[in-house]
Amino acid sequence: MTTSQSFIFNKPTKFEYLGPPDLKGVEHFLQVLMRDRNKVFQESSSIIKTTVLFVLDEQNHKELYAEQYTIQFSEDLTEMKVTAADELGIIFGILHISESYLGVDQFWFWNDCEPSCKEVVEITPVPFLSEIPKVRYRGWFVNDEVLISMWNYKDSNEVVWEMVFEALLRCKGNMVIPGTDIENPVYKKLATSMGLWVTHHHAEPLGAQMFARVFPDKRASYIEHKDLFQQLWKDAILEQKDAKIVWNIGFRGQGDRPFWIDDPTFDTDEKRGALISQIMRDQYEMIAEYQKDPICCVNLYGEITELYKEGLLELPDGVIKIWADSGYGKMVTRRQGTHNPRVPSLPTKNEEGPHGIYYHVTFYDLQASNHLTMLPNTTTFVNDELVEAFEHEMNEFLIVNCGNIRPHLYFLDAISDIWTHGELNSEEFLNRFVSKYYPSFPGEMKDYMTDYFDAIIQYGVFDDERAGEQFYHFTIRKLAKQWISSLGKESAPNLFWATGEMNLENQFNWFKTKVEEKLPEWERLLENVKALVGEGNHIDQKRVHDQFLIQVQIHKNGCKALLSFSHAFEKFQREEFLDAFLLVDDAMEEIKETVEMMERTTSQKWDGFYHNDCLTNVSLTFYTLETIRRYLRMLGDGPSFYEWEKRYLTSVAESSVVLLTNKTKQLMDDELVQRLKV
Repeated sequence: MTTSQSFIFNKPTKFEYLGPPDLKGVEHFLQVLMRDRNKVFQESSSIIKTTVLFVLDEQNHKELYAEQYTIQFSEDLTEMKVTAADELGIIFGILHISESYLGVDQFWFWNDCEPSCKEVVEITPVPFLSEIPKVRYRGWFVNDEVLISMWNYKDSNEVVWEMVFEALLRCKGNMVIPGTDIENPVYKKLATSMGLWVTHHHAEPLGAQMFARVFPDKRASYIEHKDLFQQLWKDAILEQKDAKIVWNIGFRGQGDRPFWIDDPTFDTDEKRGALISQIMRDQYEMIAEYQKDPICCVNLYGEITELYKEGLLELPDGVIKIWADSGYGKMVTRRQGTHNPRVPSLPTKNEEGPHGIYYHVTFYDLQASNHLTMLPNTTTFVNDELVEAFEHEMNEFLIVNCGNIRPHLYFLDAISDIWTHGELNSEEFLNRFVSKYYPSFPGEMKDYMTDYFDAIIQYGVFDDERAGEQFYHFTIRKLAKQWISSLGKESAPNLFWATGEMNLENQFNWFKTKVEEKLPEWERLLENVKALVGEGNHIDQKRVHDQFLIQVQIHKNGCKALLSFSHAFEKFQREEFLDAFLLVDDAMEEIKETVEMMERTTSQKWDGFYHNDCLTNVSLTFYTLETIRRYLRMLGDGPSFYEWEKRYLTSVAESSVVLLTNKTKQLMDDELVQRLKV
């Protein structure tokens, strides 16, 4: 039953657009709106014909801010008019209708939540003016994207990236770094065709090709090959000059590291700062030849922050200074190796701007970061850090390292609230999140998500130093390498970042203490979440399985594997090689469980999503443990590889009479360990 006091939105409702032609972003999202309308609406019996009119009118609507839109209704309620002064304003208006009236969730694709079907939507004709987001340029850096770069949806990887950019725009983001290194140019055109601003990786100034890739036979020295560097930059400028670009200027090196590592000529901070300052001036002048009043930014990242704080960098006027967090959400410089200066990544409150933020909800540092699992800090922590940054006028720019999207939806959702409204009430956000995605059991999921963050290992003295899943996997692999290469006698220097300088035995004990303390919490949480999922096939249970249970499983398995591995080393030191062999197998079983969980999906859609897990690389941890297991058998059962079988698996009568060394082929490790455990 419809009412004459409402605007009727149903399947026959038409969409019309008035404005500049050939705006690909508007064209794309009008198609998205038609897709959503056809998903939601059944055939309608209503005889009322209505139209949604989108008007892009830059000249007559100068009172609207960039990206702002209005919604108004005709007196006879046959027309809804969405008006904006720019392309992104129209796109955000389209997505507002999709979400607010059709019920399409911002993460509908990534979280498997399709809108419910209906015959008609009645819209109360109240004029609407969209709010102005807290942050001017806000978006995602699709970085370390090894899962989505190798995964297809509907036999297409490009569709996957379309879904990335659509989700970003639904989160009210307007800017993207569309992938890392060689992935970036592939999807840059797609991002711009969907209306997004594009900016660049901090190691890829101006979005240009890497010097070492184009000129592999030449030393990547700006002093020696200034003309070649500038040609690469000019090519990048010409390619992008007609797009919406926030130009990243600066100079780091060939890869994600300082240039002076490869060019020892620059052996003082003064020399390094002078060269970077000159390069930034050159780059800015090159861009200004092709774009009037270009928008530029520079990443004060890692070692660059230290140079800036020392007063050794000179920036062109108006350049956005982007300050980076630690990788774990704290606004201090990141740890690199054992170098951990923790220089505050905040300008002084009277320091000339504009300023922005590079923030991580996922990180990759080969130490303790999170790649397959959520940021190990809380939304309260994230909110406090970003709100403090905003108090320092750091709201011109916010780029969030979003990884492979799906494991990080919780924090991407939270930050979209923060960059829109300026702050987040974490309790309200958690309630809203669990009610939206787990409506069958919001109370339980609220408790379990709280338990998840309580169970995280605090590995350092600072509040952000909390462990993602790489804490287990990289530690096992580094300890294993040192165990074998030094025969268990020499410490692992690449773990001094965590333990400080100590011998290998004490390093094992340090990690054992950390995991021993938190393992019971992970085990208890895992059992609770498994009971919630059960054998059910409800969409809520599938979502818990695919989005939450897997992350709990990764932490619990990693935690227990590292504990068993540490106990195995203790047995090895006492030359109790069989016990050590069995304990390493226990660790392998834990890691194997994670591998199987990552391969097991609840729907065909997600088959293969984790296949290219090459950064945490859970399978490599299994391989490493298998190597240690072989090593222990070599020590305790070699060279005949029959002693353990004869001693523990053969009858006393048979083993005491030896006419032949053995009557059957030696058992391989898997079969031997299974029989020994029985």
